[in-house]
Amino acid sequence: MYMTVERVSYLHEHEIDEYMTSIKHAFRPDINEDAQIIRNAVALVRKGVPITYESGDDGSRIDATFMDPDNETVQLYPLKQDSVCTCRQPDWCVHKVAVILHLYSQFNSLTDWLHDWQRREIEQMVLTISERTPTAWNDVLARLTKPLSQLAEGENPNVFIHEASLMDQKVIPLYPFEWEWKPLFELFYRLHLVESAWSYLQVHLEGVKHPSYREWQLKTWLSEQTDKIDDKVQSLSNKLRLFETDVFYKSLEENVRRFILNSDGLFESRLEIYSSVTELLYVDPATQKKELSFLLSTDDIDAPFFAAYFHLTQGDEEALAEVAAKAGGELVDHWLPLADHATDMDEMGALRIIMETIYPHISAYFQNISLSTEKYHFIRLIDGLLEIADFTEERREALFMAYGEAGVSTFGDFLIERERFAEWAALMHRYDIPYDGIESNTMRFVLANDPAAVMPLLHVYAMRFIQEKNRHSYRRAVRLFKNMKTGAKKSGKIEFWNTYIDTVREQFRRLRALAEEMEKGNLNL
Repeated sequence: MYMTVERVSYLHEHEIDEYMTSIKHAFRPDINEDAQIIRNAVALVRKGVPITYESGDDGSRIDATFMDPDNETVQLYPLKQDSVCTCRQPDWCVHKVAVILHLYSQFNSLTDWLHDWQRREIEQMVLTISERTPTAWNDVLARLTKPLSQLAEGENPNVFIHEASLMDQKVIPLYPFEWEWKPLFELFYRLHLVESAWSYLQVHLEGVKHPSYREWQLKTWLSEQTDKIDDKVQSLSNKLRLFETDVFYKSLEENVRRFILNSDGLFESRLEIYSSVTELLYVDPATQKKELSFLLSTDDIDAPFFAAYFHLTQGDEEALAEVAAKAGGELVDHWLPLADHATDMDEMGALRIIMETIYPHISAYFQNISLSTEKYHFIRLIDGLLEIADFTEERREALFMAYGEAGVSTFGDFLIERERFAEWAALMHRYDIPYDGIESNTMRFVLANDPAAVMPLLHVYAMRFIQEKNRHSYRRAVRLFKNMKTGAKKSGKIEFWNTYIDTVREQFRRLRALAEEMEKGNLNL
């Protein structure tokens, strides 16, 4: 027998309330899958998808059929508080939930129920966290931040940023009331937040040197979290530590260890967070020794690099060398952040140890860099570090040979700084660097210091301009001839120059426009 939705809702108001209670306890807003089912069910109701209702002869069963392409039917047994759906999904499926919400919405506010359902989790968290124990803090923060760890890899970064901002709002009622506990709680929260987000961040940011806008959003978010962690560390470091907080700091050590060793990729960011937190956790030799012992005893592949950081901050070059010998230099991208730290701390001995460790592996690492811009920046970085570490020029040059054409710019600067102008000109010629690819200041500097060395190179460029066969290019060629003329005059090669320019003029005598420009240029000495 056909029934209107209003009549079904009126006749079974009590049973519908019981169904809603079951849904409320069956789904948790902090679990992504649960929240998605509720959202989809609400969307069906609010979009007005037609649902027809029929009652069985004895009134014990109600059939609700969706009038959409799927034509799914939900069979409700109100007295038994049971239901069956033709989609055959176990427990509560989106169709069952949508039917109950549709009936409930006839005489109640669906929006109010949703707000109450979403608020329930926060209220439960507040109740749990009022115990003020590390276990309670970790439990509630892990549940709060869990949705970030469940985001699909292909999810839009805007969704990630939105979810993270919602968590920043949801965590506010959870903060301890006393101001002296707030920084410590926020440090716990930020570490949980970053740890939950790590898998998603690693997929989108690992190996990215020049991010797109979406990747830049994620990179900015991670940088903001790192800054907030550092801010809380500084705040706590400037306060006397309460006796009651000892167990929290102990738990914090375990959280940090789990994060740095169980998270993959983005080593530089992990090291940055770790270096910040160590200022708070390991402030005396005893705690530092204990942490070092742990790092050196674990088999995790990243542990030696965090141990190397400890030796670096302590100025223990001998221990650093031992760790470097054991870890090897294959993981160049792990050692480079440590090299930056050594440079910032003016630890030149430590920097040399690090660069000696990775030196044999730089060439192989370079070959795996695909983008030309990344190659350029890598070469500049490595050569700068080698120079600071006082490596010999011969060893630096050996790497330039391995870089090939990608290293021409940096190698060229290297040669110019040492006034090896003839070698610089040969380098430009070898790799066929166009005239416009050379900075004008560089060319002027070479011409001013050793014009004879660059004359063969300028001859090649002048011939190329002439081959373009237009007046503009002829004028550019004549300007080069004038530079060569000045160089020949300075070097005393007047007879050579006159013979050279007369030969060029004769070779291209049929190019009238070129002859005119050469005549205007007064190129003979």
